[in-house]
Amino acid sequence: MIADALLFVHFCLAAFITLGFFLIPVGYKLGWNWIKNRNLRLLHLFLMGFITVETIVGLTCPLTVLENMFRDADYSSSFISYWLAQILYWNLPSEVFVLLYSLCLGWVLTLWKVCPPIQKMSDG
Repeated sequence: MIADALLFVHFCLAAFITLGFFLIPVGYKLGWNWIKNRNLRLLHLFLMGFITVETIVGLTCPLTVLENMFRDADYSSSFISYWLAQILYWNLPSEVFVLLYSLCLGWVLTLWKVCPPIQKMSDG
């Protein structure tokens, strides 16, 4: 059950990062103020940067390590956790992920320039 919860958190973080790639430029164009929130954007940038660096240096994501630890050798999963794992974990060479994550980090950095966050949210 803990492993399923970790998988769900992992999936939500991946969804947050992925949706950010699309919602930031669209929301900026449509004038959505929450898209310009500096803390939200810093979290998005930090997570994408962390994932890129850990992939480049060859580390496994800490959430994946914890999930595998709690799953132990007996991999019994629920229907939902099975499909979340299918969406989240791809069986591709690490070079593909280094390239993909580097491109995604480049996109996030580009969004900071093209769709900059507000320096400080004003009151009212």
